[in-house]
Amino acid sequence: MNRKITRLRALLWLPIALASSYVAAQTTTAPPAGRLLASNCFQCHGYDGKSSIGFERLSGESSNEIYNELREMRTKSKPDIMDMHARGYTDTQLRLLANYLSAQKTTTSKSTKTSTSSPTHESTKIKKSKKSKEDES
Repeated sequence: MNRKITRLRALLWLPIALASSYVAAQTTTAPPAGRLLASNCFQCHGYDGKSSIGFERLSGESSNEIYNELREMRTKSKPDIMDMHARGYTDTQLRLLANYLSAQKTTTSKSTKTSTSSPTHESTKIKKSKKSKEDES
């Protein structure tokens, strides 16, 4: 009877042992320093600090400039939303965040370029092409 209990216990631990070895075998890479901290900024300032909705673009600015602005925001007597965000970080976290954002490239994507064209410019092109077709008729 004792032997059966020992076997049963061994069989119960087998799935746990296999699962833990599977987890240990997985390799993961950590995100760049400051990336997770900066993800809080992305809703307003855009993914990787490249705002396309009117907020200040943070990518490409110098690390010291971003860091000093964030530190300055923490000391305001009448804080706004950005000041409250800045108060939630330590100096070390602000430095990591500033370093990450300053390292981002400032090139624009094709979608950003097409979104900046004015609708009146596009409609003028269409009107001109329609007019030239009518003139040919």
